[in-house]
Amino acid sequence: MTTTHRIQSRRRLDLPSLILLLVGIISGLVAYVLITQGMSALVLIPSVVAATIGATQLTKLEAHRE
Repeated sequence: MTTTHRIQSRRRLDLPSLILLLVGIISGLVAYVLITQGMSALVLIPSVVAATIGATQLTKLEAHRE
């Protein structure tokens, strides 16, 4: 008996990564305002890290369930 294997996976939106991306964008805007008021540009680093991690993990492959 032979079995045919069908690889079925679907992409789905990862909600925690979407939230992390939005937090990174919002904190980036706040950091921009702080930078224009004379603060150090280092306040921008956490928002860039959060936005980058959120954007790279935005979709997740989910295996087919039977």
